[in-house]
Amino acid sequence: MKDFVNRRSELERLESLYKSNEPKLAVVYGRRRIGKTSIVIESIKGHEKAVYHQAIQGTAEQQIDYFIDDISEKYPDVTEIRKEWDKILKYLVKKDAIVVIDEFPYLVNENKELPSVIQRIWDHEVDNSSTTFVLTGSSIGMMQDVAVDGKAPLYGRISKQPSGKLDIGPLPFKDAMKFFSEYTPEEQVMAFGIFGGTPEYLRAVDPSRTLEENVTNTLLHRDGGLHEEPEDVLHRELKEVDRYFAVLKAMAEGNRKNNEIGQASGVKSGSEGYYLDRLRKLRIIERSYPTTVDPGRSRQGRYTIRDPLFRFWFRFIYGRPMRYEVYGDDAYKDLIEPELPDFVSSTFEELCQRTILQIYDHNFIERPGNWWDGDGHEIDIVAPTSEEKLVVGEVKFRKKPLDYGVLAQLEREAPLIHWKPSKGNKTEYEYVFFSRCGFSSSVKEEAEEREDVRLFTLDDVVSLLSQKDARSGSTH
Repeated sequence: MKDFVNRRSELERLESLYKSNEPKLAVVYGRRRIGKTSIVIESIKGHEKAVYHQAIQGTAEQQIDYFIDDISEKYPDVTEIRKEWDKILKYLVKKDAIVVIDEFPYLVNENKELPSVIQRIWDHEVDNSSTTFVLTGSSIGMMQDVAVDGKAPLYGRISKQPSGKLDIGPLPFKDAMKFFSEYTPEEQVMAFGIFGGTPEYLRAVDPSRTLEENVTNTLLHRDGGLHEEPEDVLHRELKEVDRYFAVLKAMAEGNRKNNEIGQASGVKSGSEGYYLDRLRKLRIIERSYPTTVDPGRSRQGRYTIRDPLFRFWFRFIYGRPMRYEVYGDDAYKDLIEPELPDFVSSTFEELCQRTILQIYDHNFIERPGNWWDGDGHEIDIVAPTSEEKLVVGEVKFRKKPLDYGVLAQLEREAPLIHWKPSKGNKTEYEYVFFSRCGFSSSVKEEAEEREDVRLFTLDDVVSLLSQKDARSGSTH
């Protein structure tokens, strides 16, 4: 499916801004390939006063010339105005125009005063206008510096009702799987674990081909459309890329703590934090903490590669340029397929965590997540509620049924979680289990006899995530 997919809430918000009788300023930002351009172009369809300009890297003179060329198609008399940003933008304000400037940071790189120019216009020139300015950018750090952060020139000018701050993230599973509509539920989970929800990555796949063919054609082949994608992104965004590559490779190999990543990557001791922070700002990695703990006080934080395609690339492709050519047609079956269940297991775990809000009617006070401690104990799903109940669960993506030992171990380890109900009552545990290949007869029998144990298969998870506003799912 190659058509524009979802983004309904973002489009509705932009439409509300455009229809307002008051001046509105919006910023649309997010990682490259996430679909910002598609969203803003779709949003202005049918709006006669809208102009769209995609900024380029070039001299300041070239940039303002190209901007004038684009808007002159709708407003031809703009060519009679002096070539100054202040005067051109004031002209558009008087026309009540909808002005979309895509990749705004390119303009700022050549004209540092441009955000302040827009600030002055917004403070003194827009009172009698219904204009809307929409600024987009893939340089998340720069967009925050010029518009979002408290000291930014445009801070406080962005529309508050409706909110003009649109932070664009990946497509959720339900929408991403429209690109894999013919796949089985298991194949869909596998595909999401590799390609994630980034629209441009999903558009690279061919839904009529198997997962093996799509991975081979887009990622394993040297001329594949995504074969060099992570490398291109890092070179575009960063300096000293070799060190970032080493850090990401160390993480892909399973190192998750600062010191582990530093040692495995060979980065100078104590400096790994700098590289990790930069990768976090680019939203390539993320730092998480055990559910129920205060991140400000915990030392249990650990890092993971946030983007599935980056995770796949650094685990299977980086540093192995000739390996897949040597294996030829058998590369996927010999090198990828045996390790794929282990690789995709973290994605399946995240999907299962998302279903908790649908299958329970509790009032959850935290987003369901993982829990771990310093002694090696770890629980896949922990979800505190505002009542006495604590939902805990385990997720298995292996090719055998989940057995009774998993249930027994969870019952032993759940009390290790440091959490108490707000009213001081005794904690009541509810147990939930997710399994790729079903459950042993002993686990099924236990679930039938107990109200505090619920079981869900992979098919259940995909079905739940494919529903709209679902609150409950099948129970075995």
